[in-house]
Amino acid sequence: MGRSVTRRRRKRRSFFGIFLRYLFYSALFFFVAVFCILLYFSNSLPNLQHLKTEIRNPAVTIQTYDGKIIGSYGDLYEDVVSISDLPKHVTAAFMSVEDKRFFQHFGIDFIGFVRAAYRNYVSGKVVQGGSTITQQLAKNILIGEGVVTHYDRSISRKIKELLLAIWLEYKFTKADILMMYLNRVYFGAGTYGIDAASRKYFGKSAKFLSIFESAILAGLLKAPSKYSPSNHPNYAYERAMIVLRAMEEQGFIKSSEKIEKQQAKAAFEYDNKSKKGYMYFCDYVYEQAKKILGDIEDDIVIVTTFNEDIQKAADEAIEFYLRTERENYKFDQAAFICMNRDGAILAIIGGASYSMTQFNRATQAVRMPGSAFKIFVYGAALEYGYQLHDMISDTPVSVSGWSPSNFKWKSRGQISVLTGFTHSVNSVSVRLAQAIGLPRIASFAKKFGIYDVSTHDLSVALGTTPVTLKDLTAAYASFIDGMPIWPYCITEIRTKGGKILFQRQKEKVNPILDRELLHNCRLLLHSVVQNGTGRAANVNGEIFGKTGTHEDSDAWFLGYYDPKKNPDAGFAFGVWIGTDVNHIRMAPNSTGGRIPTRIIARFITNFLNPPHVDKETIVHDIYSETEEQPTSPQCLGKLLRDI
Repeated sequence: MGRSVTRRRRKRRSFFGIFLRYLFYSALFFFVAVFCILLYFSNSLPNLQHLKTEIRNPAVTIQTYDGKIIGSYGDLYEDVVSISDLPKHVTAAFMSVEDKRFFQHFGIDFIGFVRAAYRNYVSGKVVQGGSTITQQLAKNILIGEGVVTHYDRSISRKIKELLLAIWLEYKFTKADILMMYLNRVYFGAGTYGIDAASRKYFGKSAKFLSIFESAILAGLLKAPSKYSPSNHPNYAYERAMIVLRAMEEQGFIKSSEKIEKQQAKAAFEYDNKSKKGYMYFCDYVYEQAKKILGDIEDDIVIVTTFNEDIQKAADEAIEFYLRTERENYKFDQAAFICMNRDGAILAIIGGASYSMTQFNRATQAVRMPGSAFKIFVYGAALEYGYQLHDMISDTPVSVSGWSPSNFKWKSRGQISVLTGFTHSVNSVSVRLAQAIGLPRIASFAKKFGIYDVSTHDLSVALGTTPVTLKDLTAAYASFIDGMPIWPYCITEIRTKGGKILFQRQKEKVNPILDRELLHNCRLLLHSVVQNGTGRAANVNGEIFGKTGTHEDSDAWFLGYYDPKKNPDAGFAFGVWIGTDVNHIRMAPNSTGGRIPTRIIARFITNFLNPPHVDKETIVHDIYSETEEQPTSPQCLGKLLRDI
């Protein structure tokens, strides 16, 4: 019996010993495996002793001649700011929504992780993240060093992130980590770091951020596109209020409502100053810079020809007529471009809404100019030997079955060349083209940068040569002084360090028109605005131009402002309205003499801002491309109300 008890005890001890040995070896194997995994992943971490400061696309900053930034491309970085340089409310705003236990954890916040997991479980969706600021910094470093990608959601990425977060906490102080985080984090629109974001959204260094501005920047990290104050100011405001309430709950500020009342308006003021209209211009500048430099490899600053006053005046005029007349005349797009007398582009509007489409209808769209092309027909005729007072038949013309009509023009039999141009009489233009020949017209237009003019199709006389608004406006700019114009928008490109990469040199050019021919062409263009189809644009007697209409698809007004007292202040302009879809037509009365001329009248008035404008001189006959004046009180009253 004693032996059997001893055997049972040995069996029990033997089983217990085996279990302990199994547990020991399992634990040993587990820790060895974990050690090997950690060793493996630690070897793939970046060398933080020689940490790269950036792996990014070169930053391109676009500015005016006086240094005002109007746009940026690439990955924009600015000065590295230390925590001691920032107001305390800046760091408080970020900690309140990103990591309120930042100073209590060692890089991994298990309490915060459990709390976030519970809230996400209760909500049935992700409403709160569990990553600490240190973990977010670690992720940014791994992405910046090319170790992982933005789209990597693997377990291995998470392990690397946790290892790096612990190492950062061991190696650096909390202030250092917070500084690195704020100087690396992405704020949307290619902007990295709090100083770059502050300058982009508020036009000042991060050292001078207000509490509300800090809340906006802290709030947009959740979704930079959605909460951008540029693109979605309402969302940005709502998110900023969430940040302010969190700051109040955590004792960083006393009253979120008081801060809102004091600072909210000023916070959005800088970013809402007509910036949306600048982007068509900036896109065009960026494309031209790439043509000049080829591949952009360094951070660069581009100094442009942009004129903010002209851009604002044009934006307001375009927006007004899109809002008030879009439905009446059935157009859904408008484009505008302005350049000074040597071709420097001052402003661009490429469409009704940049946020809806970035296609630039001022520089990219190729359309038929209609009667706006007639200046080259008449210019070639004057060069050939015709005089302004020469008489031409205005009766209907027919060529091989083609019989173009005159829009609301009652034939008189014989009219002068000047009258034919002033009132855009189609039959006169066709007869002049027949008399001098299409090759002569093509040669004349080529001097002004209008190429590919057909020498076989007589419809050229009525404007069937496709052109861009930019090229046609540049051609009209040549009629200011008779000089060739090559549009440009960049005066200088330099690196951020100040090295000049490009500087525009003024070219010596010869006149393309002699003095008499230039004078006569200017008389043609002036007569259109004084007495003809462009009368609605006659705000001060110093506007020259020509209307154009192509079927019911395109309506144009091209010309220039040439003040006698200050010729250097003159500039050329071009405006187009129409539709993007070919089979959708505007209203039958949507001619160049209606909305386009009125847009220019409002634009010039906005820009010049005269103390008094006689409305009767602005609004002659905007409802007809004929010489007839509105005479009924009812008609005149309607016209005055429209202005």
